[in-house]
Amino acid sequence: MSHGLRRLGGAALLIAGIALGIWVVFGAPHDWHGAQALGRVALGLASLAMISGSPSLIFPDDRP
Repeated sequence: MSHGLRRLGGAALLIAGIALGIWVVFGAPHDWHGAQALGRVALGLASLAMISGSPSLIFPDDRP
């Protein structure tokens, strides 16, 4: 995969993770209870994984 495409994908993943995190904090219904509340926690963790995984795509380690 080319470096430009990897960086573009990493930037898109970073922006999507930030958007998901903002939605979970400010936009998701706060009256979710039970399994829905656990789903909200899972969405928050998924957004953190997206944000923390994107630098590996943006800055690939291509040392020989």
